[in-house]
Amino acid sequence: MHKILTILLFTLSGLMAETTMIKDSRTNLMWEDTPHVKEAKLTKPKAEKYCNTLRLGNFEDWRLPDIHELLTIIDYKRTEPALLKEFSYIEPESFYWTNTVVADESDAFWGVNFKRGASSKASEYYDRYARCVRNIK
Repeated sequence: MHKILTILLFTLSGLMAETTMIKDSRTNLMWEDTPHVKEAKLTKPKAEKYCNTLRLGNFEDWRLPDIHELLTIIDYKRTEPALLKEFSYIEPESFYWTNTVVADESDAFWGVNFKRGASSKASEYYDRYARCVRNIK
């Protein structure tokens, strides 16, 4: 699993800060891995807006992942967090949004709690965390 992920570091011009993204060549996805993913709790609409307006590493096509995509970064051999070791930032006991609506509840969406890697649902009006993703072209 470690071979499929590559850590990408970019230095922002004019700033002495690094932003981190994780590239998963197995799924052709690139993941946001910045302090924001463990510091900011957002409603689902605000999380979606955050991802859609994110400008990271010269990329502008970030979005919320669907439930299947978010489940690909779980490490089922770990807990607290049940997240692949390549990721630096995580709030291990908190729900992360996806853009996958619950079939019989139009205002509820699926997400993942990385304490143990379990999926569950929540009303879009609750404050939760977001980890943005983009497709690798």
